[in-house]
Amino acid sequence: MPPVLIPTECLLMIFQNIANDIQCLHSCILVSRSWCRNAIPYLWARPFSTASKEAKLIKTYISCLEDEDKLLIEEDIILPNLPTPFFDYASYLTEFKYNRLKSAVELWVKIKDQLSTSSPNSPKVFGITRALCNLLMRKCSRLESLSIISKNMPDYTIFSQSPYLSRINKFSCLFFDECSYRIKESNNNTLDLLKFLPTVCKDITALDFRQCDSTAVNKAMKDIIFAIPNLQDFKYYGPNDMIYREEIILPALKYQTKSLSSLFLCRVFINDHIFDILSECVNLESLKFLDCRCSTFGSSLKSKFRLKKLHLETSRSSSNIVTLIQTLGNNSTLQYLYLNVLKNAAPRSISIGCSNIVEFHFSELEYNESNNLFNLLDHLNFLEKLTLTDMVLKEGEIDQFYNSLGSHLPLSLKYLNIGQLFKLKRSFSTDKFQHLFENCKSSLETIIINQPVEYNDSDFDYIIDYIKKTNSLRFLGLNCLGNTHRHKFKELREVYNVFIIPKYDLGNW
Repeated sequence: MPPVLIPTECLLMIFQNIANDIQCLHSCILVSRSWCRNAIPYLWARPFSTASKEAKLIKTYISCLEDEDKLLIEEDIILPNLPTPFFDYASYLTEFKYNRLKSAVELWVKIKDQLSTSSPNSPKVFGITRALCNLLMRKCSRLESLSIISKNMPDYTIFSQSPYLSRINKFSCLFFDECSYRIKESNNNTLDLLKFLPTVCKDITALDFRQCDSTAVNKAMKDIIFAIPNLQDFKYYGPNDMIYREEIILPALKYQTKSLSSLFLCRVFINDHIFDILSECVNLESLKFLDCRCSTFGSSLKSKFRLKKLHLETSRSSSNIVTLIQTLGNNSTLQYLYLNVLKNAAPRSISIGCSNIVEFHFSELEYNESNNLFNLLDHLNFLEKLTLTDMVLKEGEIDQFYNSLGSHLPLSLKYLNIGQLFKLKRSFSTDKFQHLFENCKSSLETIIINQPVEYNDSDFDYIIDYIKKTNSLRFLGLNCLGNTHRHKFKELREVYNVFIIPKYDLGNW
């Protein structure tokens, strides 16, 4: 067959197209490399920050193990032969959570060995976890946050020998079973690490402690508070019975009165002595009491609080809610208030001392408290965000409540969130929008109903009527049980320019 002659012009065009394709491919490769350089450090900075326990995560980390790490695994434990990783994944770690790492290893072992259940105390799980700790602490040049637990910790030297431990600015020590440490006193790895931290960690600004019934542990925690010069955020969980040695840790806060800006106290007995310490925290902006007991405060207590956020979540039988509000919230700087109890005198105390708040979150509302809530809303003239969660309303009370709620919403309100985030009781059902919007004079920009409800098309018509009346709504989030209202959501988006908040994001919006 004779050769085919191709004109020079055609050859030039073919070569030009090939060159263009090569250039395009080269650009794609450069973009891909650039994306990897930027994305990989971000993706592997906090691999244990979520509840997801991906086995692939552990498999990748195992592929990064070096000989000195593998020496920490018993000889009879055989690791899989894995290819050399493309990136030094361990070097990107900024947040280390031992408990999440150990749980992920348990899952990986369970899947790999095809076990019906995982055993957290198995030598294989502990050995691999210890080796990965050694790898991560040796490589984590970007480390910022460290979280440990009370039991099954490896030798503290794995952490103390890390050249990067001194970098951390956040530290958590969690005791999931407070009463067990005394029985397992022979396991001193956690205690040894706590005692070592004050010698190297001077940049810690955030602490999260769960107290146990070990005096030695609590003294070590106290020494950490003493040693760091600039504590800003402190979280503290007392024991369930609130009688074990809490006086060891909390008095140490008097050494942090100039720097402390955020404080979270759970299961703590609050007395005049504690309040005297806290009132000296001149820069305290955020304070949260959860399941705390309070004594009767002395008349000599003089508060110097200038809080911006106050969260009081107490027992319904608590008689100190009004005193707490008067003591803590009586200032013009408070912007956010969270309550789960509204005693008869509380609305007056709030309207007098906290009248400038712009965000109010109330949970566990009972119908007999609804008038207290309405009286309070009538006096919050600057309120912009209102969240009501876990309400306890009976079927015959729901319509009346929502009809009244609409008429008491402040004119300043821009955001309304009604949600049953934790309980299955439903206090919002179909046709409630009609009752809610009938007398509502607020120009709401965001409405979120975060509880599973089977809506009707008429519910959307009430929303559309409200939009036509106010021309204010911009964001809408509904936890619809069914998927039969796509045309209504489309109308809201395209005709009325309302952004539909994804269902998975309702709790964070």
